Amino acid sequence: MTTKPTLLYAEDDKESLENYAFILKEYFSKIYLASNGKEALEIFNKQQPDMLLLDISMPLLGGLDLVEIVRKNHPEIPVVMLTAHSDRERLLKAVSLKLDGYLLKPVNVIQLKETLLALIERKQRKSNIMFTANLFWNGHDLFYKEELIKLTKKERLLIQLLSNTHGIYVSHDDLIFRIWANEIPEFKHHKKLVQLIYRLNKKVNPLLEGKTFVENSYKHGYRVYSENSNSKNNKIQSS
Repeated sequence: MTTKPTLLYAEDDKESLENYAFILKEYFSKIYLASNGKEALEIFNKQQPDMLLLDISMPLLGGLDLVEIVRKNHPEIPVVMLTAHSDRERLLKAVSLKLDGYLLKPVNVIQLKETLLALIERKQRKSNIMFTANLFWNGHDLFYKEELIKLTKKERLLIQLLSNTHGIYVSHDDLIFRIWANEIPEFKHHKKLVQLIYRLNKKVNPLLEGKTFVENSYKHGYRVYSENSNSKNNKIQSS
C-alpha cells in the first residue's frame, strides 16, 4: 500500500506558484506553498515534506542556500531546482548538494510532471519496508494488515529516521538534533524523546507478539525492530 507524498514548492512568482501547484496537486497528498526562501524553511521545519521543488532565486533565502540548510539533517530528501538560463553557472557550482534534477524556466509542464513522477516512484521503491509479515512502512505511513496506524508528526519522523538506518542503532543525541531540528537542544529534549518512544511503542508493541518496536540499547541508542535486523549491527548512526 502506498500513499501520495507531500511537496514543498517555493517560488516568488505568484502566478507560476499557483498554476504549477494546481497542475501537480493530483500527484501529492499535500503541496505546501512558499513565496520566499525564509518562509519555505519555516514550512519545512514544521511540516517535514517528502520532496522539494525550489526556485533557485528567491527573496530572503535562495534555493541553493535553503537546500544546504535542509540537507544537514535530511541528506536524502529529493530536490528539484527551477532555474533561469542565467543561473546555470551557479547551479554547476552546487554539485556538492547533489540535486535530483533541475528545470529551466519557463518550465515545460510535461517535463516537470515526468521529473517529479520519477522521483516519487524512486522514493516509494526505497521507502517500502516490511518490519514483519504484517507491519509495513511505506516511507510516510505505518500499516498493520493493511490498516493505517495513526501517527503524530514526530512519531512519523522517528520511524523514518530509524528505518533509514537499516537496523543500525541511532544515538540518543542524533535523534534529538533531527526531530527537534528547529530548537536548541536542552535536557528537556531527552525526556521528550523517551516519552515519544514510549507512546509509539505503546501503539505498536501489542501488534508484535512480545517484541519491542523501538529497541533501546544504553550503549548504542535506538533502532526499529525488524525480523531481518542483524544483531551485529550495534553501531551508532551519526550525522
